[in-house]
Amino acid sequence: MRAPGDDEVMRGDLARLLYDATRDSCEYLFGDTITSLHEGPDGVDVTFRHAPPRRFDLVIGADGLHSTVRRVAFGPEERYVHPLGMHAAVFTVPNHLGLDHWELLYPTPGKVVNVYATRPDTAKAQFVFPSPAVLPDRSDRAAQQRILTEAFAGVGWESDTLLRAMPHSPDFYFTPVSQVRMDHWSTGRTALIGDAAYSPSPLSGQGTSLALVGAYVLAGELSAAAGDHRAAYAGYREAMREYVDVNVTLGASNAAQMVAGSPMQIKMQTTMMRLVNRLPWKDLAMRPIMKPLNEAANALTLAAY
Repeated sequence: MRAPGDDEVMRGDLARLLYDATRDSCEYLFGDTITSLHEGPDGVDVTFRHAPPRRFDLVIGADGLHSTVRRVAFGPEERYVHPLGMHAAVFTVPNHLGLDHWELLYPTPGKVVNVYATRPDTAKAQFVFPSPAVLPDRSDRAAQQRILTEAFAGVGWESDTLLRAMPHSPDFYFTPVSQVRMDHWSTGRTALIGDAAYSPSPLSGQGTSLALVGAYVLAGELSAAAGDHRAAYAGYREAMREYVDVNVTLGASNAAQMVAGSPMQIKMQTTMMRLVNRLPWKDLAMRPIMKPLNEAANALTLAAY
C-alpha cells in the first residue's frame, strides 16, 4: 500500500534498490508506525497509529537507532542507546564543489565538516561536533538547525556555504552519535536487526553492512529452522555476535579518533594524510590504519543458507 509522500522515504539510492527488488512480493505501509505488540501462542497482534490492527507470525524491527519496535518490545531507549558525547547532522546540498565520488574533510578542534558526492548534481554534508548541553526535541528541525549553525559559525572553509544551503535541503538528519548495545536481539516472536539492535554509530562506517548482513543471516536462519523461530533467533545471535562486537568496538575507536582536540593534533593528522600516498612504503604505513577496518569487515563468513 502506497501513501502520499512515500517518495521521500525512497530518496536514498540503497532504499530505492531494495524497494524496487521487493515491491512485487512485499506489502509496504508508508507514513505509519507500530504503537503496541501483544503476543499470543499463534502470533503477534500489532496495532498501528493509522492502519487497522493486524496479526503477524513474527515481528522484525529494522527501524533504526530510535526504534519504536525496540521500545515497545524491550523497554525504554535509555537502557540500550549509549551516546558517545557527540552529535552529527547530515543533509543534501548542491554539489557546488564538483565532487565526483570524492570526500573532502575539514577538521577543526573538536569538530569536523565533510562533504562527499556520488552524483554529479548533489552532495552530502556532514557535521560532527560536541553534543549541546541542552538537547532539542527530535521533531524540532528549526531548533536543531539553529544549534548546528551556532556550533559552526565562523569555522571557515565551506562551512558557511553548506549551512546556507541547509534550510533548502530536502532531507535533514540530526542525531546523537550513539551505539546500541543489547545482550539479546529477540524476545518471544519479535526480533531486531540493524541499528535497532546493534548500531555501531555513524562514525564506524559499518552500519549499513551490519544491517544488510544481519538481515541476510536472520532470513537464512528462519529458513533453515523451518518455522521454529526460537531456534532461528538463537542461530542468528550466535552467528552475528562476534561480528557485531568487533564493529561496535571499531565505532567507539573511530569516534575517539575522528575529532581532534587540538590544532597540533589536526596538523599531525593532515600532514600524515598528505604524505602517506607519496611514501615508497605507503602500503606498510597504511597497514595498521586499515587493520581494524579490515578485521571489522571480515569478522564473519556468510553461510550459504
